[in-house]
Amino acid sequence: MNTTTAEYLVSVRTEEGTLSVFRTMPTRPTTDKGRKSHITKLENYAKKQYPNWLEVKVIPAFEATK
Repeated sequence: MNTTTAEYLVSVRTEEGTLSVFRTMPTRPTTDKGRKSHITKLENYAKKQYPNWLEVKVIPAFEATK
């Protein structure tokens, strides 16, 4: 059975250091537009949770393990 969730590594750099968090999205995007939408949602989430952010990177989990 195929999984329908997608995991991402969200890395937030602040003045104090770097924080990395794995986030799971309920669907797995199949189009480029869908992938960009997930990344944008996760970037906005990180910016809201850590208002003193300097840099936000979002990497799909399967690429983070390479």
